[in-house]
Amino acid sequence: MPIKPLIRLTQIINEILKLKYFPNEWKVATIVPIIKPGKNAQDPSSYRPINLLSALSKIAEAIILIRIEDTIDDQLIPYRFGFRKNLSTVQQLLRNTGFIREGMDEGWDTGAVFLDIAKAFDRVWTDGLLYKLIVLRIPGSIIRPMATYLRGRRFAVRVGSNLSSERAIAAGVVQGSKFGPKMFNIYINDIPSRSNCQTRLCLFVDDTAIMSTSASNNITKDLNSYLDLLGKWMISWKIKFNTDKCQAVYFLRRRNTPEYPKLYRRAIPWSDSTKYLGVILDKRLTYKNHFENNRQKVSAIKAFSIHS
Repeated sequence: MPIKPLIRLTQIINEILKLKYFPNEWKVATIVPIIKPGKNAQDPSSYRPINLLSALSKIAEAIILIRIEDTIDDQLIPYRFGFRKNLSTVQQLLRNTGFIREGMDEGWDTGAVFLDIAKAFDRVWTDGLLYKLIVLRIPGSIIRPMATYLRGRRFAVRVGSNLSSERAIAAGVVQGSKFGPKMFNIYINDIPSRSNCQTRLCLFVDDTAIMSTSASNNITKDLNSYLDLLGKWMISWKIKFNTDKCQAVYFLRRRNTPEYPKLYRRAIPWSDSTKYLGVILDKRLTYKNHFENNRQKVSAIKAFSIHS
């Protein structure tokens, strides 16, 4: 970027921090719906919304975010991965499968519940998020412009060359923004702690797994104990689960499985496998389903290339 525009942008950002106000013009998002592969074009749920934001807004976010991270980095829970230094998808997968494999080697089973949070980023309670920023002792000079950044946001939908009228956004962190993933990490940073050493939390942004490695007669009890605590916390902070999409896998070397774990008194049946962070984990941790799935994808791509 040329020197003069860069100096001017720096002055604008300094004014934002000085006046503790985020410009309204930077709070308007343009939504472009993209059809998902193989989906019905007549069904609105078949589209993935792409959020287009002001480039100037993103630069300002990056600068403010540096100041926030300097304050909170050592306060974030250690088992939260994603959008943090040296805490990637691969590391979380290695951590999860390491727990399971270690249990198998020692003769224990592992029960795991994989939770699906409904529209995680879109339903973050704005006032609740600001409260948690205060709890983390982020300076008021940062929180006040953040409040104006989160409140009063608007969006319009663009289809082709047509643009809809603007609509207000009442909740949520901004999709496609620098702030979004970091703010979500902060919002669920006070998730209830595990009740015992057999229960483990595995968090990657909004992908949440609860694991219990123990004797088979204790696994469901440990999972249910934590799920009850988690359910109350979710209600308090206006977070919802897609109960129909939550899955449970019992990783074992024998055939028998204990009772199903429950969320809000609703049983989550044991599945033979689940997809977590892009990898299909089967109940014996052989990865056969994952390899076969990838083989089919490669074959489909080759077939498409030959006929195109």
